Amino acid sequence: MPTPLNTASSTRNGLEILQGRSGFAQLAPEWKRLVETQMPAQASPFQHPDWIGAWLESICTEPDRLQLLALRHHGELVAVLPVEPHACPLARLLPQWTMIQGPHMVLAELAGGPARWPAMLQALATQRTLRCSALQLPAVIHELAPATEALPAGSTLRRVHRSESAWLDCSGDTEQALARVQRSFRQNLRRLGRRADSQGQVALEVADTPAALEEALTHFLDIEASGWKGRSGSAIRDDARRVGFYRALVRDFGARGECRIHRLTLDGRTVAAQFALRGGRQLNLLKIGYDEAFSAIAPGHLLMMRIIERTCADPALDRLSLVTNPPWAHLWKPELAEVDHLTLTAPDWSGRLLGRLMQWRDRRQHTAAPAPATPDSSTLPTQFGGT
Repeated sequence: MPTPLNTASSTRNGLEILQGRSGFAQLAPEWKRLVETQMPAQASPFQHPDWIGAWLESICTEPDRLQLLALRHHGELVAVLPVEPHACPLARLLPQWTMIQGPHMVLAELAGGPARWPAMLQALATQRTLRCSALQLPAVIHELAPATEALPAGSTLRRVHRSESAWLDCSGDTEQALARVQRSFRQNLRRLGRRADSQGQVALEVADTPAALEEALTHFLDIEASGWKGRSGSAIRDDARRVGFYRALVRDFGARGECRIHRLTLDGRTVAAQFALRGGRQLNLLKIGYDEAFSAIAPGHLLMMRIIERTCADPALDRLSLVTNPPWAHLWKPELAEVDHLTLTAPDWSGRLLGRLMQWRDRRQHTAAPAPATPDSSTLPTQFGGT
């Protein structure tokens, strides 16, 4: 792994590179002002320093690996790209850097907005401090990713479709948001709602203040661990670092009113819960869980219906994002945004060599790939298997 230098200085134009926790602490106040003064349509929790700060505080085990690429124009901070070394066999010869991403940090964005990609990439290509043969963008929504036209001369872009990010348009009323949902699904929701009402008092609880969020987080973690994740040991509650990550999100985003935990309760008992972060006019559902003991009423879907209604009724929100595209999402007929993995090679000998090696690897993998299997309808998810 290369040992980058910390070049924090009075840079007025171009790239300033800061490292680790000390660099983050130095940049964070200015970074916050950058993202919190953006237009609402551009705002996103994934651009905020508190998102990276939660990772740095709890999940990150080697903080000195973090490099913050801060782009300035006439001394003003206009974009921030947090990266860490990309693990690969040729790292010593052809060092690569990757945006911060992982199981609980599914999407990554450029702080400052996608319009800053050309200037950021040009600055990265011309700086001489950080050895970089390629930049990996492992999970970027297609419309927020750099276009080929944004690349410096001599760079190449390799784009691989990775997944989708599902979202619902909540700029109108509930009927508009659910216009494409099948009538049979909505009828089943009403039937399940009546079944839930017959079992006790059903209520929606929304925590959005620091004190309420602390209590609600405990309920959320218990619900998230109550099913197969708890049995397999993959629940958030089973890992102190992951718990710390969500506690940091509650503390920092909750202090600004940008964190919400939704709970559906039955006679006071939590049967489903969602962890959400707000960014601009969009509400992002990061995690969802439900109590399998109540799967007969599909509590995850009942909670989703209430949150759609609530989001549509909120004049400050236009969109409800599921962040990923979970197996049950198709029932709600969401819009799908493509999520790409991009590799941008440097416009020098190392980037050209790496590009040729990747082309060679792709050809070998394509030649060795087996023919796609015929879909088996018996493996499709059932309509009401919970969330």
